[in-house]
Amino acid sequence: HVEMMGLIGMGNNPMVGASVAVAVAVEEASK
Repeated sequence: HVEMMGLIGMGNNPMVGASVAVAVAVEEASK
């Protein structure tokens, strides 16, 4: 559940959370 990790990261560090969210989006798109 990487998406939730990204949302949690957004709360602690917006830049990290956004980076994780983008990485997840790219991975999902490449399937």
